[in-house]
Amino acid sequence: MSQSGEIVCLYPIVLFIFPEIKHNSMTMTPKDAVMQYHMAERAKLDIMMLAHQLTTVPTLKKEDKPGAKFVLTELLSVLRADMEGAESVTGRAEFGKAAEGIDEVLSLVSTNQFGIASDKCGEAMIPVTSVAADAFSVLSAEKLI
Repeated sequence: MSQSGEIVCLYPIVLFIFPEIKHNSMTMTPKDAVMQYHMAERAKLDIMMLAHQLTTVPTLKKEDKPGAKFVLTELLSVLRADMEGAESVTGRAEFGKAAEGIDEVLSLVSTNQFGIASDKCGEAMIPVTSVAADAFSVLSAEKLI
């Protein structure tokens, strides 16, 4: 939740189960770890899927490219919003760094640089992987994984 109380994350079920978690990895509880791990792994999956889809755009027929570009731009915008929401809910700045990386991807897509945009997706995944690794270590230490 944001400071004004509005839900800014697109994970309403997770927010219902884990309301307003704001801890860093040094004080992460198992409950925090479950949520952060879930959000990070989902983000990684979404980033990988979009990176792959970006590489396919140049192979499409000329008349199909504008539609594919539009759809990918919309999906990337949703992903960016998810990253911003995850940062707000968890307090983990790594999600914000990933959102900034997705902004770069969106800029590249707008100029039809799909190959470079796909590579930038990989860079956006690095900070999210750190969140997942931190959460995994807590879950592992608690013998939950």
